[in-house]
Amino acid sequence: MMYQLTCDWCGKPIERRQKKRHNFCSRQCLADFSSKSKNPDGYNALKDYTNMSQHMTTLNQEMNPERMTMETRAKLRAAHLNSGEGKTYTKRYGCHEHRIVAEQILGRPLLPGEVVHHKDGNKRNNDPRNIFVFPSQAEHARYHMKLKQFIKDLEEIEAEEVVPHEVQSA
Repeated sequence: MMYQLTCDWCGKPIERRQKKRHNFCSRQCLADFSSKSKNPDGYNALKDYTNMSQHMTTLNQEMNPERMTMETRAKLRAAHLNSGEGKTYTKRYGCHEHRIVAEQILGRPLLPGEVVHHKDGNKRNNDPRNIFVFPSQAEHARYHMKLKQFIKDLEEIEAEEVVPHEVQSA
């Protein structure tokens, strides 16, 4: 059975064996319809990715309920542990470990905007004594600015004190 349809981009009448959400007379009409510059309103409706990650997680759990058991997650975590270059934060089941440690210290989930800081500057040292939580990114930046100024002042003092002195012989 053939359906009489119209192209969603140019409006030209077309015949198709099946109806789809969008119907086009040519690849060019499909490309123009999908173009952000030529069709900004249609593009935004076509490319709506809000909550896509959550949707995919839910869909995966429904379609494959035995796939990601805690045992499987533990095996995957063990396989990936220490496999990188060690330049980024460690993760525990997909969450940054320092954030989990901070939540355990506080006894509550982190609030939006709270920033977890490593006192020694080592991103991988998640010892609770090395973790500090700032209420905002602004407070965190202010701390680093004061620390940088303190180090600069120390370097200036050291530069003034280091004066070469002659060794006198007796």
